[in-house]
Amino acid sequence: MSDNFISQHRLGWLIVVLFIGISADQITKVWAQSTLAESYRVSEEMMVDGVTKTIEKEIYYPIKVITLVPNFFNLMYKENPAAAFSLTRSIPEWFRRPMLVTVSVLATIFFLFWYFRAKGNDGLLLASFSFILSGAMGNLADRIRLGYVIDFLDVHAGSLGLPHWHWPTFNIADSFIVIGAIGVIFRTIWPLKEEIKQ
Repeated sequence: MSDNFISQHRLGWLIVVLFIGISADQITKVWAQSTLAESYRVSEEMMVDGVTKTIEKEIYYPIKVITLVPNFFNLMYKENPAAAFSLTRSIPEWFRRPMLVTVSVLATIFFLFWYFRAKGNDGLLLASFSFILSGAMGNLADRIRLGYVIDFLDVHAGSLGLPHWHWPTFNIADSFIVIGAIGVIFRTIWPLKEEIKQ
C-alpha cells in the first residue's frame, strides 16, 4: 500500500483502522473478563448528595492463567485503574478517573487534529497516528465504561531463567499505541526526503 493511497484516503483509512483496532480491543477484553475472571457482587457504602448509601458493586477476580508459550507468554486478567505502567495509582480514585478520562479525550483530539493537518504524502506517519488513535480510544472506552482498563497479555522472562520478571500486563489497545509510537519515532528520526527539501 503506497504512501499516496493513505494520504489521499486518510478519512477512510482512519475509519477502517479505528473500526478494526477498537473492535479487536473490546472483543478481546470482554473475552478476557468472561474467561479469565469471575464476578462477585459486593456491598459498598458511598456518600451520595450528603447521604450515606449502600450500593452493590460487581468486582472481577482472576481465576485462571492460560499459557500460550511456556516460560514466555500467558493470558491473565488484570485491571488497571491508573495510567500506563500503573502511574497515578497513588492519586485518589475520585480525582484519578475524571483526570485520566479528560487527558485521554484531549490526547485523542490532539492526535485527530495532527492527523488531518499533516501535510505531504507520508503514509507511515498517518498510519502511525491512526494506530495511536485506535489504541487511545479503545482504552478510553474502558475508562468511561468501567473506570479501569482491562489488561490480559502477560510477557515474562521465564525462558531466560527470570520467571518473576514480567513486563507490565497489556492489551490490544496498548499494542496499537506502541506500534504507532514506534512509527512516529522512526519518521521523526528519518523523515521523508521530500520533507527534508522543504
